[in-house]
Amino acid sequence: MSSTINKKKTNYKWFVLLVLFLTIIVAFIGRLSTSVTLDNIGNELVWSHAQKGFLGGVLMGIFLVSYGFSNVFFSPNIDKYGARIVLLFSISGSSFAVFLGAFYGHIYSIFLLSRLLLGISQGVIFPVGTKVIAGWFSVERRGRANSIFIIGASVGVALAPIIMGPLIGAFNWRVSFYVVALMGFVLTIPIFFLIDDSPRGRTVPDRTMDIKKTFNKFLRDKNFKQITVGFTAVNTFWWGTTLWVPTYLEEMHGFNISETPYIVAIPYLGAIIGLMVGSWISDIKDNANQIIMFSLFMTSVMIVVLTFAPVSGLRGAVALLVLVFFFGQLSPPLFFTKLQNSIKGHELGSATGLMNGIANTFGVLGPVSVGVVVAITGSYAFGLLVISVIALAGLIGFRSLL
Repeated sequence: MSSTINKKKTNYKWFVLLVLFLTIIVAFIGRLSTSVTLDNIGNELVWSHAQKGFLGGVLMGIFLVSYGFSNVFFSPNIDKYGARIVLLFSISGSSFAVFLGAFYGHIYSIFLLSRLLLGISQGVIFPVGTKVIAGWFSVERRGRANSIFIIGASVGVALAPIIMGPLIGAFNWRVSFYVVALMGFVLTIPIFFLIDDSPRGRTVPDRTMDIKKTFNKFLRDKNFKQITVGFTAVNTFWWGTTLWVPTYLEEMHGFNISETPYIVAIPYLGAIIGLMVGSWISDIKDNANQIIMFSLFMTSVMIVVLTFAPVSGLRGAVALLVLVFFFGQLSPPLFFTKLQNSIKGHELGSATGLMNGIANTFGVLGPVSVGVVVAITGSYAFGLLVISVIALAGLIGFRSLL
């Protein structure tokens, strides 16, 4: 029996990881759909510059509110019902939400509702991935497996303008949403056939586990608090910059997404390299804490450089953004690896959901704060400067819990 399981693990774990990788790509294209098309949406709804900053920021940031709620309150279902069925509901719901946003895009309140539904649907994706990777990969390989999984986020962000830009130019922004929704519905097929908690199948849940007591235990644990504080800062940076980068390049440097969509993708090459470098060095050197602190510090510094450097051309701005995302993404896989190595398997889905939920609920401060500062100052560069302060605060909080 044991040899059969090991053979299955050898043969299928990389296919399982591939499906998780594709899931993250499609999910992040859906998340970025509004960011990529915000200029078109604003023009259709006849928004002023200030309205685009404030209403656009709320439209993008509201996703994180329901996303954080879903992480905390729906992730325990992974431990109860298994990864496959939860992920199927997640991707199907996500695709429906994107479709709804396109169909009723002319009604702001329904558009907001679609973003809330998108957050609820996608809130369980990272907890599912964390539990599945922990079940299929050994401790020695989890760092690299986590990095491949999380790289899907940067790939999705990079592909969003490349896929949606030409569709916007050839048709309109709604068609680009419909294509993204279709991608998610198609993905449910490999999820159904390949995703499982581990080679042994669905993990038998602990029927005696009290979620409230379990959450309280996590929140009293110093290691969990340290992971959550650091991950919250990283998430705030990620969403604050990612959701505003297309608009920043359009407004500050004359970028046209329908003509050269690949430009927005270039900065995320830095993110992909950062994810790989950080996780692989951590696996070899076992120095996750040092990498996380270095990442937060350099993120803060590079945002300041991006704001005040005398860069007027598009190429210079993109080059700086490559460095911003490289340093900012050195650390994300390390938080999941630290969690996988310190939490029992039957509690891992709940623990990841709580961590990711807290991080992303507070992460809404990123895009919303940027939007508010843009609305007040009229400068997207000064808006991004808020992220530098948050990253520095995260560094201080993380270091204090060592």
